[in-house]
Amino acid sequence: MEITGKTWFGRFRKSVHLVSGWAEWVGLVALMGMVLTALVDVVGSKWFHWPLPGSTEIISVLQMLAIASGLAFSKIVGRHIRIDMFVDRLKGRGKAALEIFNSILGLGLFVVAGWMTYEYGLSLFGSGTGTFLLGITYYPFVLWISFCCIPVCCVLIIELLSFIDKVLK
Repeated sequence: MEITGKTWFGRFRKSVHLVSGWAEWVGLVALMGMVLTALVDVVGSKWFHWPLPGSTEIISVLQMLAIASGLAFSKIVGRHIRIDMFVDRLKGRGKAALEIFNSILGLGLFVVAGWMTYEYGLSLFGSGTGTFLLGITYYPFVLWISFCCIPVCCVLIIELLSFIDKVLK
């Protein structure tokens, strides 16, 4: 039985890669915003003796966007941290079985993380919590983190199905 050879699997993988790419662009724009905010703050404070008010708050909320947006894409291109010390010593089905176990653990982690950040975002929405100086509300950024867990889960499902397919062959 071949799981990953089906046309639905290819379409699913392509759509997950597309959504992950869009999220990556959001992260890149947030990263550029962080750089520009720091630049304006430093130039303003050194040359004009007027630092950008709330620059630390702006950078912190943009940092939430930048980090969360790159999760799925970095998993797709293999940039996540892995310790292959034990996995490399295994061959064939043993290696695939350990990879399946790792994928299930990662999937569980990101399902719980997405669910918990979603609930936290809803609680922040209800309380109206925001930054101290500028009053930037936190809930949209926390909900973005929760949304970014969905493509990561999809990438882990694709990875899991690929490893199961490898075991079955």
